[in-house]
Amino acid sequence: LSAFPWCLPRCLPQMNALLFVEYAAVCNRSEVKPVLSGAMGGYCPLCRDSSLALIHEAVDGVPWRLYDSGCSPRAALRFFRCSNCDLTIKDPAVRANWEQQRAHYVKHNNDVQEEGYRSHLLKLLAPVLRAVSGAAIGLDYGCGPNVSIEVLAEERGVKCHSYDPHFFPSRENLRESAFDFITCSEVSEHFSDPRREFERLRWMLKPRGVLGVMTHVVPEDFQSWWYHRDPTHVVFYSERAF
Repeated sequence: LSAFPWCLPRCLPQMNALLFVEYAAVCNRSEVKPVLSGAMGGYCPLCRDSSLALIHEAVDGVPWRLYDSGCSPRAALRFFRCSNCDLTIKDPAVRANWEQQRAHYVKHNNDVQEEGYRSHLLKLLAPVLRAVSGAAIGLDYGCGPNVSIEVLAEERGVKCHSYDPHFFPSRENLRESAFDFITCSEVSEHFSDPRREFERLRWMLKPRGVLGVMTHVVPEDFQSWWYHRDPTHVVFYSERAF
């Protein structure tokens, strides 16, 4: 499948790994290195390694008007890949600004009463709810302009909150060890600093809490892939990156 959920139980403090439902992967707690402003000569925003290689330069069809005027247009939009963790990164010097991001997000059709959208979200929510108890408290992180997973969870008798930096920015929902589960439905591709975001998510989970992530996985034919053309999508994950 090109889009599917990952469910990650939070590890106990003494463990140095994240256990995926599908497989196990080691998460090294090395010293965090700064992310430089440019990808060439900079660091990977996920693993902080410096082994980045240019893999694609998009020339045609780049929607430069949807990026900040200070960084466009250019000869090409560059994409880099980390040889250490396999994360793919859109040139960090090219980003949509805050207002452009918000204007793009409000175009999304996130009607929780629409049956197709409900079924799509349940691909993520259903396995998460099977992994927690009925008394669980959850957080939908990056919910967008409309509350959706919160509604679906509470229809099933499970308490859930919603957070989005643009539309539901209350930081009261960002608390340490507060949640039995957190969902990120097509959110992780928007993380400009995914390491910091995933560590924040882990910080908010209770011990043995569950993190559910749904995104599209990088295909072999990256160049023609539609997903990287979205101006708000800035990082892209392979199974190895996860």
